[in-house]
Amino acid sequence: MEQLAEVPDDIMESDEDYQIVISGWQVHIPDLGLNLHEGIFCNYDAEEGGYLPDFAVTVIKEEGQEEWLYYEQDGFVITLANYLHGKTDVERLGQLFCFIRMSDGSPTAEE
Repeated sequence: MEQLAEVPDDIMESDEDYQIVISGWQVHIPDLGLNLHEGIFCNYDAEEGGYLPDFAVTVIKEEGQEEWLYYEQDGFVITLANYLHGKTDVERLGQLFCFIRMSDGSPTAEE
């Protein structure tokens, strides 16, 4: 897990009022063809002259795509369940095979 702290983050989306920064690593779920990223929603603070963290988000992307599909202020399993609109049981989602993939595409750990 120490390897993950050294992976550079990416700016997913930016505007003059906010910025969403996501982890350079992702959790890949082969059965769904989806990647999950940890992220931070930041608001611009004029007094500080920069973006300051406001809250954590989970971002869902389709495998092989740069554009995000969905994000919300919740953990991996709940965000995934909400994205799937209840089509898959939450317990089942929590037990799906997944692995951590680095930004260069190489897998690092399996669960």
